[in-house]
Amino acid sequence: MSAGSGDENENLRSDLKKLECHFTWGLTAKDADLNFLEVKFRDVVSLPEDSLPQEINLQGRTYNHLAYVKHLQGCNQEALGYLDKAVEENADNAKSCIVTYGNLAWVHHLMGDDREAETYLRRLEEINESFPTPPPAALHREVFGEKAWSLLKFSKNHYEEAKECFYEALQREPDDKEWNTGYAFSLFRWDGWRIMSGEQIPLSTSRSVKQLERALELDPDNGVIMVYLARVFQNNGKKLVAWNHMRKALEVSPNNLSVVLKVGKFLRNMHSYDMALDVLNKMLKIAPDSARLHHEIANNYRWKAIIGKGHLRNPELIRRSISHKEEEVRLNPSYFYPQLELAMRYAEVQEVDRAERMFQEMFARPDLKPADRQALHRMYGDFQKYHMGSMRTAVTHYMEGMKLQNISTDWKACHKRLLKITESPESPMRFEIEEFLSSFQRNSFYD
Repeated sequence: MSAGSGDENENLRSDLKKLECHFTWGLTAKDADLNFLEVKFRDVVSLPEDSLPQEINLQGRTYNHLAYVKHLQGCNQEALGYLDKAVEENADNAKSCIVTYGNLAWVHHLMGDDREAETYLRRLEEINESFPTPPPAALHREVFGEKAWSLLKFSKNHYEEAKECFYEALQREPDDKEWNTGYAFSLFRWDGWRIMSGEQIPLSTSRSVKQLERALELDPDNGVIMVYLARVFQNNGKKLVAWNHMRKALEVSPNNLSVVLKVGKFLRNMHSYDMALDVLNKMLKIAPDSARLHHEIANNYRWKAIIGKGHLRNPELIRRSISHKEEEVRLNPSYFYPQLELAMRYAEVQEVDRAERMFQEMFARPDLKPADRQALHRMYGDFQKYHMGSMRTAVTHYMEGMKLQNISTDWKACHKRLLKITESPESPMRFEIEEFLSSFQRNSFYD
């Protein structure tokens, strides 16, 4: 370890802030679900090459993503391990190491090893001297691409900035596959966020459709572009067109985890559970340790077991769902929501004591994020209402969920459940709930 004088430290810090890397791109922990990002990025680095999306230097960039996530989680030693792997991935391309060396300089500095941080700064100087940035670009293509993809993948708060990055690159190279694909994906994500917020985006005015079609024209075997196009058509009621795109994506990318997961979800939404399970279980042989894959399989088994208005018809399928949900939790113990779902699945097969223990263990956690605690109140309310027959306890938890304010979709779910209870004139808690909801309205807590 080393520590210089105050002026030296200030100069080093100034140099670090000038670097182009994850530490200087404005990516903050509050903007993202770090546990979910870790799961997604771990999937990428653990899969064979033919199971990955077609993206330049995907493995190396993903190790950088993982390293930064681990840093934000307070695990700088693990971050260094991932950065070393990123260097290995790019051993033959110095320009692809620029972001990695910047990240390494930052992590070593934050760990108190300024001498090692300065070593990486010198390496960056050598690369920049050997490979000057070609005008009119301000950054090397490798750096610009990694920045744009990082912004897009990190959180919805950076979709607009990612879109601007890809658009800027397209002005210089309008026929480039990577820039066209990145711009298409950023438009798709941006439109998706607007749709989730209640906007209607007709196909005739959708910029993402036109750009996705352009990207597919340049890269006709890219299955991920196809599934994104399918989702746009699905959202606009064009189910047959959507399915044709999904089917083609599966033909060209049968072992691509991103494609398979999206096809599986599409088929589940179409209630084609057997087809979805066939696709997903084939992928499971290639990616047995993918928590996301186990999650989607579990969901399909559960929905296949349900008939009518939420009534179970096949407990054996629920037990299969439980088996995959348990595996998902095992593979990703730090991700909270699957644990809630697992507790509810236990309740559905009458293992209510086991479910209750899980819920109480979750309530006892001191470090729950507000959104996770809100989901916990909503789920526990459902557990009490539907499996324990305690309406009063359920109402108490729906109210507690609402008190945490409108910070997630579970707030509206709690609100909707309370409203539903008041619709029954015989409900003994009707007036109490109405007064509670009125107090929120008086205090302007509604959207």
